[in-house]
Amino acid sequence: MKMILVFSILFSLIALPSLGELTDADLNQIRLIVREEVKTEIKAEITASETRMKEYIGLKLDNVNNQIKTNNSEIGAIRTQMNVFIGIPLAIITLLFAWRALRDRANDKQIQALIAENEHLKHQQTITP
Repeated sequence: MKMILVFSILFSLIALPSLGELTDADLNQIRLIVREEVKTEIKAEITASETRMKEYIGLKLDNVNNQIKTNNSEIGAIRTQMNVFIGIPLAIITLLFAWRALRDRANDKQIQALIAENEHLKHQQTITP
């Protein structure tokens, strides 16, 4: 019986604090603690999200820069091809004009020679009547 009495008193003493009510100050302190924990969790989540976004944007920028480099090299190749396709016909046309000019000069020389010979013959005819 003594043991039952001792155990009942012991269990009553252990259970007494659980019967106490929380005051408004206790609730406010609990709210502050919860808010601080939530704030730190939210800050950690925001920081992690920002880090992931920065990495993602960095990867996308790298991809865009690589695409720009590829496009620039392709544009350079196209410009080279265009220069060849424009340059060759221009060179051919220039050569044709130069050949024609040389031919015209040769014809002019022949004409001048014929004119000079004609003048010479006229001069001989006028001298020998």
